[in-house]
Amino acid sequence: MMPNELDRERALRGLRMMIALTVAAAAGVGACYLYFWLAPRFPILSPGCTLSRVTHLYCPGCGGTRAVAALLRGDLLTSLRANPIVLWMVGVALYLYVRGWAAVIRRAPERMRVPSWTWVGLIVLALGVFVVRNLLLVFGGYDYLGDNLAFWVAVIG
Repeated sequence: MMPNELDRERALRGLRMMIALTVAAAAGVGACYLYFWLAPRFPILSPGCTLSRVTHLYCPGCGGTRAVAALLRGDLLTSLRANPIVLWMVGVALYLYVRGWAAVIRRAPERMRVPSWTWVGLIVLALGVFVVRNLLLVFGGYDYLGDNLAFWVAVIG
């Protein structure tokens, strides 16, 4: 292959990848809407968090379903309060999506690598959410999700 043909093939591969990602993202949003339409009708679709049921503490993922539901309604503040990890992941996904399309437009598709700062941020955020949310629950009497406060009020008094 000539260098120009190789560049053209790379550009087409990048374009195909971004179109596939766009279709997958649209399907994912559609699946979320379908889930939130079906879940109230079929409670078995929302089993809840086992860690929260057993320990009466919140895992870093608790509130994620509520956060996605709020995000689909366009309520960013409620989504952030329910679980900030969801907004972080959506932000990272949008960053990567825009970066991918920019590379396609420049005709310089690069290998899509998730930057290390996104993983570090996710881990720090998950640990922070876990620690702060449970400290506020157990010692502060604050439970935004409203699932576990009664237990801790009865235990601590």
